[in-house]
Amino acid sequence: MVAYKSASVPRFLKSPDPACRFALVYGPDAGLVTERAEMLARVFGARGKGEAEIVRLDERDLAEDASRIEVEFRTVPMFAARKVVRVGAGARLDVPMLKELLATASDGGLVIEAGNLRPDSALRKLFEGHREAAALPCYSEAQNTTSLIDEELKDAGLSIDPDTKAYLAARLGADQALSRSEVAKLALFAASRGRVTEEDIDAIVGDAAEIALENFVYDVSGGDAKSALRELGRLGTAGTGAASALAALGRHFTQLHKIAAVHAQGGNVQQAMRSLRPPPNIKRADAFTAQARRWGAGRLLQVLPAIQETVRRTRLSPDLEDAFAERLVLELTAKI
Repeated sequence: MVAYKSASVPRFLKSPDPACRFALVYGPDAGLVTERAEMLARVFGARGKGEAEIVRLDERDLAEDASRIEVEFRTVPMFAARKVVRVGAGARLDVPMLKELLATASDGGLVIEAGNLRPDSALRKLFEGHREAAALPCYSEAQNTTSLIDEELKDAGLSIDPDTKAYLAARLGADQALSRSEVAKLALFAASRGRVTEEDIDAIVGDAAEIALENFVYDVSGGDAKSALRELGRLGTAGTGAASALAALGRHFTQLHKIAAVHAQGGNVQQAMRSLRPPPNIKRADAFTAQARRWGAGRLLQVLPAIQETVRRTRLSPDLEDAFAERLVLELTAKI
């Protein structure tokens, strides 16, 4: 099939080529990649008669069994008419094995999600060159954000004037899924008035990078490696480097240690929480105190030097900051 340009992907999604059974969805916008991969999986599953079984695999599944994609794709589902396999691409993705799968006759489908890929990527070349496959790049554009706003507000029966729409678009980040979530919240807030104002936006819509940064530090301290790495990618897409994310992580763990120490000494945790600067998001106060107790002052004191050392390394070798950050995330989340 042809190599699709980013601007032509929405048209393809509205009316996919019936011959397409395999899709590679890739790009720096993790939220947009996920959103479109989910849409394609539903499209592939809806073809033909009967319901389809959609199987999701990620890097951990492939770590346990590198042939898992092939096994799932070739296994006939017991309670469905066909199977669609959706896979998050990582270092363990076997491109030669995928080439064999693309030559397999099947009523199902395969959707691969990946980050940004170079034009000479073997994975990208495979999907661009196969007659039953499509490689779909996902790059955030102002047009995409405007369309997202129009879709969500139209569904909610709300109006918005051009200047307010431009203001809202400027507040939203580069991550499509996160932006859609923010607009959905805004629609609920403004539902009773029939229109969206700048005051509504100021009251509800947070800066996307700030939201992703807060999600990142809480995912790490909560032990959710997958979500933490996804938020780290979103921060990069929004222009916030890994070094800044690690600095925020250091501040977060330092505050957790302060509260854990107060708890260990039998002190007033609520009073200590109010004294933190900056104070934690009030909506996350329960999660914050629960994480502080779960880690404990001793373990937090042990991991703080590791965070500080990683921050130091990113300053000395900024080209490796992403690799340093990802390694630290995996180390910290494994301790919870």
